[in-house]
Amino acid sequence: MKDSETIADITYYFAAPDELPQGYLNRISRLVESGGSVAPEKVRENLAHAFLIVYVLGDSGEIVACAALKQPRAQFIEMVREQTGLDLDGYLERGYSSVRPEYRGKGIASTMLAGLTARVGKRKLYSIVGEDNIGGQKIALNNNTRKVTVYESVKTGKKMGIWIPEWMIDNANGSTQ
Repeated sequence: MKDSETIADITYYFAAPDELPQGYLNRISRLVESGGSVAPEKVRENLAHAFLIVYVLGDSGEIVACAALKQPRAQFIEMVREQTGLDLDGYLERGYSSVRPEYRGKGIASTMLAGLTARVGKRKLYSIVGEDNIGGQKIALNNNTRKVTVYESVKTGKKMGIWIPEWMIDNANGSTQ
């Protein structure tokens, strides 16, 4: 179910990995890897198994941004459960958000993340935002998500926040529904 929307000469496309145009999975993988914040060895594989990918084309047709609803690995779910007590089993991870530097500050990341959230259906989702990533935290807040816990990344040793859309959180006790 590929769909799209155009805002100010920038077009957002939402598609399952197998619906992407020829060569786009590789192009999207390279954009994610170019950001330098994720280990490149699993990016393409994770995108190929994603639930949904958003890619953004600028007015000249180049991919200027992307993000995905990924299937989290069982090892990650277990690590978070052990460190925080939070059970993310059955959740999708909203991640791999990348925007080319010359397109930052235009609301593209917020629009991508809102579009992915709107297309999640009855599934639950979370995002991971580094505790030192102020811009990412602002985007999360603008998309009506709330930080529910913090864990320490085994790979980087950095503190990472797990953010969940507010409508998925039971306000009485802060737990997820």
